[in-house]
Amino acid sequence: MFTPLRLIFLNSKPSQRDRRFPAKKRSLELQSEIGTLLTVQQEDTIIALATPPGSSALALLRLSGPLSHVIVSELAGRSLNSGPAHYVKLRHEQEILDDVILTLWSRPRSFTGEDVAEISCHGNMLIVQTLIQAATQRGARPARPGEFSQRAFLNGKMDLTQAESVIDLIHARSERALRAARAMQEGLLGQQLETARETLLQMLSHLEAYIDFPEEDISPDVGQNFITQMEATRQLLSRLLLGAREGRLLREGVSVALIGQPNAGKSSLMNALLERDRSIVSARPGTTRDTVEEVLMLEGIQVRLIDTAGLREAEDEVEQLGLARTSRAMATADLLLWVSDGSRVEEALDPALFPPGTPVLRCYNKADLPLAQARTKDALAVSSVTGQGLAELRQALIKTLQLNQQAASLDAVAINARHQSLLTQADLALSEALELQHRAAAPELVSSHLRQALHALGELIGQVSNEDILDRLFQNFCLGK
Repeated sequence: MFTPLRLIFLNSKPSQRDRRFPAKKRSLELQSEIGTLLTVQQEDTIIALATPPGSSALALLRLSGPLSHVIVSELAGRSLNSGPAHYVKLRHEQEILDDVILTLWSRPRSFTGEDVAEISCHGNMLIVQTLIQAATQRGARPARPGEFSQRAFLNGKMDLTQAESVIDLIHARSERALRAARAMQEGLLGQQLETARETLLQMLSHLEAYIDFPEEDISPDVGQNFITQMEATRQLLSRLLLGAREGRLLREGVSVALIGQPNAGKSSLMNALLERDRSIVSARPGTTRDTVEEVLMLEGIQVRLIDTAGLREAEDEVEQLGLARTSRAMATADLLLWVSDGSRVEEALDPALFPPGTPVLRCYNKADLPLAQARTKDALAVSSVTGQGLAELRQALIKTLQLNQQAASLDAVAINARHQSLLTQADLALSEALELQHRAAAPELVSSHLRQALHALGELIGQVSNEDILDRLFQNFCLGK
C-alpha cells in the first residue's frame, strides 16, 4: 500500500531552514513538494464494475493504473490514445467479447490521477465477467471497495473530506442530502479548513522561530494580534461544528416510536402518515405483537416510524416478547409519539415508562368518532379515517424534532462524526492555547497546543493520517468508486 509522503513532512519537526521562511511561503513550498511526490503511480492496475450488478442496457467497467491503456489496447487489437471515445470490438484469444465504447484518460488528468480506462459494454453480467477475466489475465487485479477514490486522495486529486462526500452523494435520499453532499464535494469544508490551517501554520512558524532563534531578535508577535487570530480561528471551527446535527440528520435520520395502549389506533395512524397500508389493522386489541418500521420523509429528512405493541400487562409469552421490543424501541427513539384513543377515557401511562430526556408528543386519534373526548391544549386531535389533523401532526413532528432548523451559519456544512470529533479536538487545543496566552505563559506551552490543533485539522483533511485509518474509511465505499 502506498503511504502518502506528506505524512512524513507534517509529522516531522521543521528544520532550521524551514523556520526561517515566512509561514505562507513555507506552506506553499511543502505543498509543491508533496504534490509532485503524490503523483507517483501505484505499481498495480485495478479493475471493477462501476455500475450496479445485474441485467441492464449498459454496464461500466473502470480500470486505473499503469497498465490500463495497454490492456484495453491489447483487447481492441490496436493502439488507443486518450481523448475522444473509441467504438471498438474487444477480443480475447480471437473470440469477440463485446462491442464497446472506450474512454481513456492519461495521468494526471483523470479521477484517480493515474492512467484510467472506462469500458461501456452491454449490461449482461456474463459479458462483464469475461471482460474482467480478460483484463486480469493481462495484469489487472480486482479493485477493493473504495480503491479508486482512495487513489484519487493519495494522488492529491481531492482531500479526505471530498473523498468522503462521494459515498454521501451515492446514498443521498433527498434533495437536501444531495445539496449537502455536493457542497462537500466542491470542497466547501476543505477550503475553510485550509484557511484555518494556514493561519495556524503562520502563527506556529513565527512563534517557533522566536523560541528557537532568540539571538536574531525576531518579534514574538504574541500580543493582541496573536489572540485575535486564535479567536477568529476558534469562531470558524465553532461555525463548522454547527453542521454536526445537520450531518447526523441527513445521514442517519431520526426515529419516532408510536406508543400507547392497545387499540388506540397506532397502526392506523402509521398507515395514514405513510399514505399506504404498512401495518395490519384490526379491531381486536393486541394485534401488533412485533415492531413494524417504515421511513417517512419530512423536510428532506428520513423519519423512521416504529409501530409498537400496545402497553399493557402481557397475557402470553409472545406478547411479552413484543412488549420487550417496544421497550427497546422507546429507549432508542428520538421522539415518542404517544397515541391515545380520543373516543374513550384511557388510563394514564406510567411516566417511568418514558426514557429520561426523550421528548414526548401526544395526539388523540379517532377524532372523527362522536364520543371523542375534549382535547387538552397541548394535544393534537387526528383521525386516521378522515385525515383530520394529519397535516398538523406532521408539522408538530417537524417542529419537535427541529427538522426545519438549518445550520445557523451559511458557512456551516453537514459534517460527519469523524469531522466533529477532530474539530472538537482542534477547538479544545486552541482554547487551551488561548487561555495560556491570556496568562502570559511560556511560548513553548502555547506552541504545543497550537501543534495539537494543527495536527487535528491535518488529520481531518488527510494531511496527517495513517494507513489503517484510510483503509477503514474507504472500505465502506462500493466497488468501482
